[in-house]
Amino acid sequence: MNKYLKSIYKFEIALLILILLLFTIQQNSTYKYLVSIIVLGIILIVASREYKKKKDTNLFRGAAFRILTSVLIAFFIVIYLLGLLMGFNKTYFSLNPNSWMQGLIPVFIITVILERLKFILIKNNSEEKKNIYVITVLTILLNVAVFSNIYNIDNNYKLFIFVCVTLLPIIAQELLTSFIIYNYGLLPALTYKLVMNLYVYVLPITTNLGDYLYSAINIIMPFTIYYVLFKYLKTNEEIRKQKKKISRVNFNFITIPTIILLTIIIVLVSGIFRYQMVAIASNSMVPTFERGDAIILEKIDKQDIEEGDVVVFKRNEVLVAHRVVKTKDDSSKIYFYTKGDANASVDVGYRAEEDVIGIVRRVVKYIGYPTVLINELFGGEVRENQ
Repeated sequence: MNKYLKSIYKFEIALLILILLLFTIQQNSTYKYLVSIIVLGIILIVASREYKKKKDTNLFRGAAFRILTSVLIAFFIVIYLLGLLMGFNKTYFSLNPNSWMQGLIPVFIITVILERLKFILIKNNSEEKKNIYVITVLTILLNVAVFSNIYNIDNNYKLFIFVCVTLLPIIAQELLTSFIIYNYGLLPALTYKLVMNLYVYVLPITTNLGDYLYSAINIIMPFTIYYVLFKYLKTNEEIRKQKKKISRVNFNFITIPTIILLTIIIVLVSGIFRYQMVAIASNSMVPTFERGDAIILEKIDKQDIEEGDVVVFKRNEVLVAHRVVKTKDDSSKIYFYTKGDANASVDVGYRAEEDVIGIVRRVVKYIGYPTVLINELFGGEVRENQ
């Protein structure tokens, strides 16, 4: 038996021991992350020294990376376009650097170490497929142990949600990355894992998909990538070389506009910058704008707001866009009295300056309709970015 095939067992046992250890750590993600980084780091160092150094020089690595990147871009475009229908949630980590230390950085380190270790073990034991299956199963269990909390599963519904939202997406992800590493190298697999594991820590908002749609997308996504890679990367090498320049041009032609579009959507709906997009759910401002339109507001100094301006303010946690008909300044605070253009009477009470978000600058006809209809269908209230 090959000496490398013999040594694989001790690394598999080491990973199994780490998994069992992590399952004993209850409800302490920081400690789990620390233990995982230390132990996985040690296993990676030992494996790197024991096995011959394997470079990530797969012939099809570049093509796989380009295809993978294209699919990921398409994925985010679809997800955030769905967000215009389903609504958005602000991420807990997006504007909190302290939380990056508790989430973003540990997840990044663990992902890099684990994928590098997976690459070394698979590439040096590729003759025995059963070892690849064992390694994949172990990495599935390891991801579950590190990134989930099974101790909160105290009824059948929570178990069902855990299986759908956590376990099945992890299985699909690990199966895909094992396939990519075996056939195309480390770079595409690591790119996929980093993007899918870290975007919730980096982007200011995520789409409000709900548990079931989230699960479906995160299961379908890996198999879509697998299908695309399997279908297109097994073509004739000469044809691929002839089309190399054209493929790169087409790739850039598609990705640059889509990245720009995706960035604009995220910026507008996130509300973390100066401009923000809000869907209109009523006809209280006809004919200025009406139900189904979308408005773009600008966040400005409240002292610059004048009578006649249309402002967006928060009332009972719902965003409202009405016209200012009167202002009152008592030297300590500014108060605004508002009215819908189509309403017969002035709004009850006043709007304090801290309730006012900004002033309406642009109206985009009709594009808010999907947001309004989806929210009404599910019995929700139309709020900002929903």
